[in-house]
Amino acid sequence: MILNLNTDLKSFPLIVKEFIKALGQKRTYNIRKNGYCFFGILWGLPIPFVTIGIDLYSSGFNPTINNILSIIKFHPFHSFFLLHPLIFAVVFGAMGTVRFNKEQKIRQLDKLKSVFLSMVSHELRSPLTTVLGYITYLKTEKPGPLNQAQKDCLKISEEEASLLNHLIGELLDLSKIEAGEFKVNLEAVNMNGIISQAVTSLQLQANNQGVILENNLPGSLPQVLADKERILQVTTNLIENAIKFNKRGGKVSITALNHAENNKITFSVSDTGIGIPEDKLDKVFDKFYQADSSRKRRYGGCGLGLAISKSILNLHQGRIWAESKLGLGSKFLFELQIY
Repeated sequence: MILNLNTDLKSFPLIVKEFIKALGQKRTYNIRKNGYCFFGILWGLPIPFVTIGIDLYSSGFNPTINNILSIIKFHPFHSFFLLHPLIFAVVFGAMGTVRFNKEQKIRQLDKLKSVFLSMVSHELRSPLTTVLGYITYLKTEKPGPLNQAQKDCLKISEEEASLLNHLIGELLDLSKIEAGEFKVNLEAVNMNGIISQAVTSLQLQANNQGVILENNLPGSLPQVLADKERILQVTTNLIENAIKFNKRGGKVSITALNHAENNKITFSVSDTGIGIPEDKLDKVFDKFYQADSSRKRRYGGCGLGLAISKSILNLHQGRIWAESKLGLGSKFLFELQIY
């Protein structure tokens, strides 16, 4: 409590400075552009009515214009109360201007961040593509034969370069999302095929980690309205996370439930892994969020996959959510409309 109080006191001079600066800006006094100013007027209006009304009542006068003017003339302090709507308009208007200025700065910073992410990601991808190309070329052994140690080094280099390429792809997706350039092409999609493709691409990873990967989707699922490439991205990310944060001998299961009455299908990816604290279930979909930074460093990733998946589902007019208990595994569910 003392620490919070000290922090507030340290920031108080800055708050006062911003408030004083706002008093000199036209927006503070613009009722049409600044709703806070209008709200201040409404907030201050009852004060003169109440004070004058009390004075009239205690004096036994009727609430006529002449009596009100007489009361104000006889008791000059009412003039101060009459100014309250204007005083509150200025105070609230300045608060609105301070908030507007902060929001403008945040928007500018977000724009700069998006430009920076996009620029850096593009600049990294070009040399990385060259690196991957040379690794592939060396693996063909056309420049010369490789011994086992060299092959092992190339394998590790390729895995790390592929991981970096994946992270760069996520950064590019994020920059497109924040710039409003992330689009989806909705069409009829067979989710059985999508899930099978994702499972096949991740089966080797599951085998290497000793995790059982089960595709329990019903074979009679109707088609959904989706972007094939983007939904594959979502399902691959969820299954990959379920494998990554699992334990040797654990299980990952993909299922679906057809809600024909609501024209929707709920897909779920459940695991028997480390789980997520219940108070952090909503936060895992935030950009760059790390439920446990030490675990993230251990398992890799930069905390963008779920945030991007949520944005993709939003563009599908669907939703994604999580259910979990720490140490008992997690279940990630997402909903799509039936075509």
